[in-house]
Amino acid sequence: MDTFDNLGYVTKDGRRPLLVAKKKTPYGWHLAFSLPPGISFAKVRRQREYFADAVKGWVNLSWDGILHMDVYTGRLPKSLPFQWDPAPFGKMTLPIPVGVSQQGLEVLDLAESPHLLVAGVPGFGKSNFLHVLIHSLLPRSLVCIIDLKRLEFAYLRDHAAVTRNEGEALAMLRMLNREMERRIDTLEAAGVVKVQDFAGEMPYIVLVVDEVAELKDEEALELIDRLVRLARAVGISVVAATQRPSTKVISGDTRAMFAARLCFQVADELNSRMVLGESCPLAANLPGIKGRAIFKFGLVEKEVQTMFLPLQRARELIRQRPARGWQYQCEVKRLPPR
Repeated sequence: MDTFDNLGYVTKDGRRPLLVAKKKTPYGWHLAFSLPPGISFAKVRRQREYFADAVKGWVNLSWDGILHMDVYTGRLPKSLPFQWDPAPFGKMTLPIPVGVSQQGLEVLDLAESPHLLVAGVPGFGKSNFLHVLIHSLLPRSLVCIIDLKRLEFAYLRDHAAVTRNEGEALAMLRMLNREMERRIDTLEAAGVVKVQDFAGEMPYIVLVVDEVAELKDEEALELIDRLVRLARAVGISVVAATQRPSTKVISGDTRAMFAARLCFQVADELNSRMVLGESCPLAANLPGIKGRAIFKFGLVEKEVQTMFLPLQRARELIRQRPARGWQYQCEVKRLPPR
């Protein structure tokens, strides 16, 4: 209540927010407040960091006519080795271990998202997370990677379609758009509206773009935009990584289609808001810990420590898997089944 008072949460007739419930939880406390007319939830949400500073922990806010404040008092690990067992998440189609929050392991079903935006300055875990994501997806989907730096994901060429230059990237994107159209026709003929309801063989495809800003070709960017806007129902997902998702790289309308977002440390609050939304500057204030990020899915935002997968360990893991390379110039219908 002191924080509300210090921030001036008082109406003209002298009414203040009222604590109506308080409950101990496994992660800290759950508090419920009644807000008087004239004090909006939006205003409280914009000043969430003041409440987090007051409790010296993480604060999550939600609203259903009552202001709900979840206070997380635990501390996240500073390093989290890659360990992944998808068995407990058998009901998910494309489970991805995002990282550990104060509530435990956060897992995203990419098939439900189905697109993920990843951002952050170099050196704080963005590329490492993409390795974790790809290793988690390989057993369950066909993975294609645009890596114009040509070095980060070269070791995966026997297990995924990996481009080496912008020309190959454009060919891949054209193929994916043709495949999207074919799948739309197939689902329409089958009388179903999404791939999950289709009785035939239609493997999931995940496109991973490491640093979208490296793509200078306008057609390539338009093809990515089209996949993000239209491929949701046909089992094609886009994971786009960038240092700064400006409108020159990803248009505002397209960025809104990324229901799931993961933002590592960024330069300032403007960059954080560009990734996570206007009401979330949190990624600019993250501690300088590699792998620390803000995970947002829908309206829920959580601080997470992502898993660390050294490149040498990633190479060892991939050698344990049978080769499953495929040519992205070919039609997807000729690809080997899952």
